[in-house]
Amino acid sequence: MPTLQTDQNLIREEAARLGDSIYETRLKALLEPAFDGQVVAIHLPSQEYFLGPTLLDAADQLRRKYPEAGRGEIYGRRVGSRAIIRAHTPRVTGGQP
Repeated sequence: MPTLQTDQNLIREEAARLGDSIYETRLKALLEPAFDGQVVAIHLPSQEYFLGPTLLDAADQLRRKYPEAGRGEIYGRRVGSRAIIRAHTPRVTGGQP
């Protein structure tokens, strides 16, 4: 029987897969190289994106427009980097740590 932790891990992995796909197919050509080093936060259901110098800045912009966005609905990464930012804090995801 799946545990809550297993379910949360699956949600995070699916969000990472979807977010990476959106970035690679739709946003990469728009954002690189002009915004290299900035952080992009993507609202996965709408595919709308927000840029900022840090994850919290980009996520704050996203939260102003989508205050009810929950776990698995936000993906963040640094523009121009293959490394994905995986921050699952209550402030970013709207849930409990």
